[in-house]
Amino acid sequence: MSIPSHGPLKLSVGASTGMKIGAILLTVPFVGIPLFVISKLERAVQLSAGGSSLESQILMVPFVVVMMVFLVVLLGIFHFRAEMEGSVVEVRGAFTTRRVDLARAHVWLDSFPECSRARDLTGRRLPYLYLYAQERGGRKVLLRLRAARAFLPPHELAALAGAIESGHRTGQDAEQASRTAGLLRRLSADPAVKVP
Repeated sequence: MSIPSHGPLKLSVGASTGMKIGAILLTVPFVGIPLFVISKLERAVQLSAGGSSLESQILMVPFVVVMMVFLVVLLGIFHFRAEMEGSVVEVRGAFTTRRVDLARAHVWLDSFPECSRARDLTGRRLPYLYLYAQERGGRKVLLRLRAARAFLPPHELAALAGAIESGHRTGQDAEQASRTAGLLRRLSADPAVKVP
């Protein structure tokens, strides 16, 4: 059974506008301050005749590293997106794009343990549910199904379930796919369904 496609379905997994604004506000000082320090170090080296250019470059390394880390995180937040065409899901990160055919892949759902402020495991499960999919010989693709406030919209969860069910599987893969698609359909009808 094939999934009818009317163009790619953009999945609502990207950062919200508020998250993007927050990321920019958080990144500005961690990029601006290192740039300021680097410019001051360069100026000090130029003004002092005895100063070594190598010493100033070594001093700049931590500031450049901090700046690059925050820029990569910001790029990841702005560039991250996922869409589905037919049964193929494409997930784009800051520097990578991964594709997986949900009709053929091994699929499963999982959530992550919640950490308390003391950084120890509380044993509870976070409301962050992920769909994992991996084709034979391919890389694992993960798709976040729930953000801080809600699951993906019902039509997107139902579309993912339909893509999973469109494939022909046998044995344990078929059972796992059926359970996964069933839970996605239940979540699309009732977001309060308990996730195992």
